[in-house]
Amino acid sequence: MMKTIPTTSGETVVVGAYTFDHENARKELSVMVCLHEYPLSIVDHIGFRQFCNALQPLFKVITRNTLKSDILKLYNDERSKTMNVLERNKSRVAITTDMWTASN
Repeated sequence: MMKTIPTTSGETVVVGAYTFDHENARKELSVMVCLHEYPLSIVDHIGFRQFCNALQPLFKVITRNTLKSDILKLYNDERSKTMNVLERNKSRVAITTDMWTASN
């Protein structure tokens, strides 16, 4: 059942039934760590753990090793999607890199 609640700023908020999805939360944590290049040790930081608990007490913060496994799974899933797109592509694809080193 949905309920609309007015706020003091004049906006309205729709409130309804919510089901916490732990697997989705873990996936989003993995995406966040990759996107922002955070260290895997972020899950050991007390501030991060307290923040997660304040946001969603049902979320059990995972270990570094579990985060690493989740990131590798995310990588493999994205790699598979990319390979499928490339296999369906009728044209050719060229991938190049430019590597250089500075003398200083």
